Amino acid sequence: MPIQTVTLSVLIASPGDTAADRDVVEDAVRSWNSDHTMRRKVHLLPLRWELGAVPLVGQGDAQQVINEQFADEADIVIAVFNSRLGQATKRAVSGTAEEILRARDRGAAVHVFFSDAPIPRDHDPDQLAALNAFRMELQEHGLTGSYMSADGLKAKVRTCLEHDAYKAGDLSSDEADRSRPGAVLRSSFQWETEPRQDSRGRIKMRRARERLRVENLGDVAAEDVALEMKPVGEGHNPEAVGELTAGRIPPRSFVNFPLALDMGTARQGTIIHRWTEAGQQYSEEQTISWS
Repeated sequence: MPIQTVTLSVLIASPGDTAADRDVVEDAVRSWNSDHTMRRKVHLLPLRWELGAVPLVGQGDAQQVINEQFADEADIVIAVFNSRLGQATKRAVSGTAEEILRARDRGAAVHVFFSDAPIPRDHDPDQLAALNAFRMELQEHGLTGSYMSADGLKAKVRTCLEHDAYKAGDLSSDEADRSRPGAVLRSSFQWETEPRQDSRGRIKMRRARERLRVENLGDVAAEDVALEMKPVGEGHNPEAVGELTAGRIPPRSFVNFPLALDMGTARQGTIIHRWTEAGQQYSEEQTISWS
């Protein structure tokens, strides 16, 4: 029997000042499909109300129509904010906020990102204040994300999609389960800060101990792990301090690989994970941000 493909809908939610970032999120979804759908049998369907909403009259206000067609059905919600919260509705501080809260309350996977790039000079101070208040409210109930650039946003969205697609794979058929590896390797860039004194005796923090962390999110140990890094866009790979290999990564554990970055390091990189299970070889690619 052919393995059935699992389809997950991904709602891209944001106010009107994030058109470019909405395109970045959709590009991240489509690039994930190109890399993984055929092999992992999970397809992510991007949803944008401005492209797919069906006009209806007499069915409630505009946000209610969007809720019924998108927000109340999406498996995953990716929300992005720049300097505006958006227009208030009868039920929430903004339409995007309403979509986030409704999706969260029904147990969907919700990922919210706030831009930390410089604020536009023509921004609305009231909107920015409302956005900051909403950001603080969300941070009391869970972890929010931030981004400085389009490349950084794309890499972080890809990481979220990896997490959600892995969980969705547990719902597929037994035959599909047998065809997939038991180990699931995911990489992330980590760093620590340490204090140092400048020439005037002032304490400043600097980034130190940069490393690539590879976690095994699966239920089977990954043996003979070998990593390969490829730069995305301009620049080169970080310098690995030692071999990018590990004899074994047990389930629910991780290994750190020290790195050294310089001004010429690419903003993003592709990590190719290669490992074996019971003598069978597997590989998986992932795009991450070096920032």
